[in-house]
Amino acid sequence: MGGELADFFAKGRQKQFSAGELITTGEAPSAVFYIRSGFAKIYSISDAGDRYVHLLYKQDEIFPLIWALKGTTRRVFYEAASPVSAWAVSKSDFLDFLKTKESGAYAVLEQVTEQFRIYADRLDNLQYKSAHERVAYRLLFLAARFGSRHGGGYIINAPITHELISESVNLTRETVSREIEKLTKKGLISRSGGQIILKDINGLAQEFSEPMSLDLWGLAVDK
Repeated sequence: MGGELADFFAKGRQKQFSAGELITTGEAPSAVFYIRSGFAKIYSISDAGDRYVHLLYKQDEIFPLIWALKGTTRRVFYEAASPVSAWAVSKSDFLDFLKTKESGAYAVLEQVTEQFRIYADRLDNLQYKSAHERVAYRLLFLAARFGSRHGGGYIINAPITHELISESVNLTRETVSREIEKLTKKGLISRSGGQIILKDINGLAQEFSEPMSLDLWGLAVDK
């Protein structure tokens, strides 16, 4: 994102968060945050105590946008998924900026559109009944959002754990681990330095009852 929007946030307060530290809540947001580096996750907790991860934010993204733009509070939590460096500004200053700076407003619109796409994708992901397809779908999505080309495949440049995947697709961590192991044994994925590598994304797209088109995520594959 960067540009004029980053310049605006750079005038705000500098904040540092350790992995696992709560940044703010959706019920009582303390500010609007712009991630300079690191990853932050938004999640909710059910009455039964189960945690559901909605979204993983990355560098140059802003939250909480629903509260900032609509004034709506939600029972969600924003937590650092890795060490996070961020800028924080007040809601009123953020809205004043958007009303006067066209390029900044357009940058925020782009993020809102991207978040809508992510939530729609997550709904599609949850419609798959088999754990195998849910995990394969999630890995392809993560490669599109956080991945970079790595040999003939992709490496996911984000702190993705089995627990994070399980909380994103409504499966137990043990189930996710079993499915990851199956995909690893097939030679479709591997791990390196804590990061997931999709060695054969075309093969991964075939792990569905009806093969998926990689065009859905804009992923390229070597012929």
